[in-house]
Amino acid sequence: MGALDLLLWHAIHTESSESMAKRLLFLAPGPPCTRQGGGALRMVHLLRFLGSRFPVDVIVPARDAADEVSHLFSEAAIDVTTVPLQGPRLLDRLCSIDPYSKDRALTSVVQERLASGAYAAIHVDTLSMMPYVPEGTVVPVVLDLRFPSQASEFRRLRGGQQGIGRSNRLIHRLKLRLFDRWSWPTTYCVTVASAEERIRCERAHPGQRVLVVPNGVDCRAIRPKPDQVMRSPILLFTGDMGAEHNIDAAVSLATEVFPAIRREFPTAELRLVGRHPDARVSRLAGQGIVVTGSVADLHLHLREASVYVAPYVGAAGARVKLLEAMAAGLPIVTTSPGIEGVKVQPGRDVLIADQPSDMIESIQTLLASQPDRERFGQAARHMAEIWYDWSRCLWPLESLYQPLVAPRQNPPESTAVAC
Repeated sequence: MGALDLLLWHAIHTESSESMAKRLLFLAPGPPCTRQGGGALRMVHLLRFLGSRFPVDVIVPARDAADEVSHLFSEAAIDVTTVPLQGPRLLDRLCSIDPYSKDRALTSVVQERLASGAYAAIHVDTLSMMPYVPEGTVVPVVLDLRFPSQASEFRRLRGGQQGIGRSNRLIHRLKLRLFDRWSWPTTYCVTVASAEERIRCERAHPGQRVLVVPNGVDCRAIRPKPDQVMRSPILLFTGDMGAEHNIDAAVSLATEVFPAIRREFPTAELRLVGRHPDARVSRLAGQGIVVTGSVADLHLHLREASVYVAPYVGAAGARVKLLEAMAAGLPIVTTSPGIEGVKVQPGRDVLIADQPSDMIESIQTLLASQPDRERFGQAARHMAEIWYDWSRCLWPLESLYQPLVAPRQNPPESTAVAC
């Protein structure tokens, strides 16, 4: 953002600032996007919801993405500013104990905005953006934590995860814990994706206001399968295949579960669909296992799948990919941690299997029975529609921001009238 852009922005936002409604400043860690899913997709729907109710300014660390991002919010009161990153100075990198790098250009833009006095609240998307909130900020800060519990990641490292870089990841997690302790006292409210995450947050940070804002799914965009006729058995697992919890799930599914399915159903196929496949995932390809990498149309794989399988080990709130499978009307086999934060009843809406042998049995049952696939697929779609459509699950944000950004005006004082 150049000097001319800053002057133009100030001209628009500070002219008659006393009479202008206060705005919401949204700090995004990357471009909101409908193609990636996960956090980028959650940001799209959060911004559409907020921008339909309040004036919002979004700051995005990216180059040449302003038009693409603005197009997503053409019908909302949202101004988008993209900031090309300059990176931290060498001395800053050497001396910082912060687990997140802090960019000079982005820091400058955020400080300029807050100095204008135009904002009633700051929405910080994930801990990685907290370093950009200046110390001593009096504007209420809302921190959206949509990632898996840091505690579960720390336990996984402590439990003996192998591979090069384990000690580096452990140091990074220790930094995260220190940074987490420093950040929370500065927040007005923390939003999480599930009631279980709220309980953990309140236990770790007594007195902190924590609000549940569930993940969701667009049930109008993802339509249910037209039928459950199985032309060829296809098991589907989706997600960022570079994320550690998805790597663990994919490896477990491919090595501990799928071989038994393949013996019973020789033409069965396991599809691991998602971007950034780690080498541990890529090596699984072959013998009926397909590793796709990024795909242009996830809906195609959802329509072709027979069963959605997600053998998650750790809890992470309501996972968007699981919700997408529910919206697609797929019968689902997952673990107890896999449905944390999801309002489903095991045995009615999904099948739960915490051991590989139980997962094998559940998958084989579904593959052998079209009526069972239809029953569980319809139940999953129903729960997605009534609980997790984005149009329903973001309403807690309105009651959170209404008093801050658009407080109700006090009625004018009545004039005394002589009797």
